[in-house]
Amino acid sequence: MNKIKYLVPCLLIAFLVACDSETNTSDTPATSSETRPTGPRFKKEGELFLVKATGDTIRKIDIEIADIESERTIGLMHRRSMPDTQGMLFIFEEEEPRSFWMHNTLMGLDILYVKADGEIESIAKYCVPKSDKSIPSKGPALYVLELFEGFCDIHGVSVGDRIEFNRTDGK
Repeated sequence: MNKIKYLVPCLLIAFLVACDSETNTSDTPATSSETRPTGPRFKKEGELFLVKATGDTIRKIDIEIADIESERTIGLMHRRSMPDTQGMLFIFEEEEPRSFWMHNTLMGLDILYVKADGEIESIAKYCVPKSDKSIPSKGPALYVLELFEGFCDIHGVSVGDRIEFNRTDGK
């Protein structure tokens, strides 16, 4: 009877460990030092330069590009962190007013709405993680750039500055 008393908790722990390792959704297998999945991995598809209205380069970042509906729908959802050297650029077919939300986005973001000519038309700073609140642009945008929260304040990015990017993914 004492063996059963200890066997049940041991089986429960083994079951929970097995379930946790099966739910790892990251691209890499779980290791003993990894307690939680890190979420989707960054995939460099281009380089983007943030440029002051005066022409001075503010910063170069590597970008992942979301240019089809399924990629735009997921965006940066389920990612736990992102360095200030990376961002996600959403490319749309038409320039029009845009609205984003932070549903299932686990980190705070700065969202930059950008006109077809590359000028930043509005910025939403410090967007709250996991919020379903609409975050609209102030005008039409063809591009939307998502960066980690605080990026614009740290690097002095303002409305009227510009983006320039090139793809490295062959599309």
